Amino acid sequence: KVYFKPTPSIFVAQETIDTEGKELTCKLKGRHDPCIAVRGSVVAEAMAALVVADMVLLNLGSQMEHVKKIYM
Repeated sequence: KVYFKPTPSIFVAQETIDTEGKELTCKLKGRHDPCIAVRGSVVAEAMAALVVADMVLLNLGSQMEHVKKIYM
């Protein structure tokens, strides 16, 4: 199972531009939390890969200590 904290909305007025390059001020009213369900699986998969790679490297380090102990 994977759980995600909802992404907070930012209610401070922000300067931005539209697709035509005109300057605008963006200010949110109400709740407009984006849905991260689509991106969530990609993030979870990448994090799992990092954890597995970390465990492989930790195991490799312990094996190297064993090899040094035997041959040195």
